[in-house]
Amino acid sequence: MVYLHTLWLKIKERHKNRPGQQKVFTDQEEDAFAAHIITVSTFGYPVSTFDLKCIVKSSIERQGKKVKPFKNNMPGPDWVKSFLKRQPQLSQRIAQNITHARAATDEENVKNFFDNLEAELEGIPAENIWNYDETNLVDDPGQTKIITKRGTKYPERIRNSSKACTSLMVCGNAEGQLDPLYINYKSQKLWNTWIENGPANATYDRTASGWFDYQVFEDWFLNLMLPILKRQEGRKALIGDNLSSHLNQQVIEACETNNIRFIPLPPNTTHLLQPLDVAFFPPNEAKMAQNFKRVEGKQLRQQSLFDTKG
Repeated sequence: MVYLHTLWLKIKERHKNRPGQQKVFTDQEEDAFAAHIITVSTFGYPVSTFDLKCIVKSSIERQGKKVKPFKNNMPGPDWVKSFLKRQPQLSQRIAQNITHARAATDEENVKNFFDNLEAELEGIPAENIWNYDETNLVDDPGQTKIITKRGTKYPERIRNSSKACTSLMVCGNAEGQLDPLYINYKSQKLWNTWIENGPANATYDRTASGWFDYQVFEDWFLNLMLPILKRQEGRKALIGDNLSSHLNQQVIEACETNNIRFIPLPPNTTHLLQPLDVAFFPPNEAKMAQNFKRVEGKQLRQQSLFDTKG
């Protein structure tokens, strides 16, 4: 009966749906995905099929939906294939891979980046040029060789560590101003005691890995960085790493709407071209290591004094 009713609807031209399984998204939504892919590609972020899946998944979860054909709201390869067929302006190409050594030392590649950067930053004041980067803190002291009695099978050092990792998002402008820190813990929950006595005006979050995923990056940009950029007049520039977690539809749209130029660094060159990596993190890490050694030395002296008295 169901099939006869469907046939009757087709004869009467009342069956407007396409044959087969119905589309998950409207034409307008799919066009928005395609426009986003083209935009981020012009920014230097070529989108892989996995990146596309992440973009779609983030869009679904932002709307609070649950799409049954997708596993955990992540589209499969069949949907990607069908989507590309429906978007003739998109095509899959094989990206040319280059070695890390070539990327790091290719003078022409670096020169082209600076030529493009000079054109992008023309007329933008120093206070409107921002650079962001993530850094990771781990409380694991690692392993080191020690001197002990011959034959000891399991020499151990007593150290208070949990091998936990905490990520920090640091952002500053060319005038020397730093934004408040965004601190991301490795945890399923964010405990109130973890945000006590922290850096001034810091924002806190958590992920299972401790790293910045697309949701955390979106939260950092939209709720912490974007309000600061909106208060500035004229064009703004935001320089950062070329990572798939930054391929966020909301972030790119917000940049276009608010006259912000999103400038990615060339792949595999952050150790040379990332300003925060080169000039900001190393001296701070050295200072932290120096403080740690001073505290560790003080603890050893106290322990030695205790053993002598004993």
